[in-house]
Amino acid sequence: MSTGKIIGYIAAGILVLFGVLFLLAAFSDEATSPVGRLLVGGLLVLIGLGIIVAVRLREPKPKQEVTIRQQIDLAGDMEMETLKCRNCGSQLDKNAISTAQGAIVVTCPYCGTSYQMTEEPKW
Repeated sequence: MSTGKIIGYIAAGILVLFGVLFLLAAFSDEATSPVGRLLVGGLLVLIGLGIIVAVRLREPKPKQEVTIRQQIDLAGDMEMETLKCRNCGSQLDKNAISTAQGAIVVTCPYCGTSYQMTEEPKW
């Protein structure tokens, strides 16, 4: 918490405290002008609460982290096939496959060719 926020909370606490004291003093038997004390007490409490609200509104909101998870549901029995480079025909491993802007990209570590993988229709 910054120094300004701490000072704001302390000032607000003092104002609310004195406001409550003025409000309590307005209802005592020895009060000569309860309306004035009620007005001052209410005003001090409102100013103190206003400072608290102002300090709370100035706090930065926490950053939201967005996690994108891609999940593939395979229908039926699947058999693994070896993936080969379209350009040089060398066998590719899982490190050669990546995603970029939602598309599956294959990069051959041997010839350096990069291409987007397309899914053929199943029928």
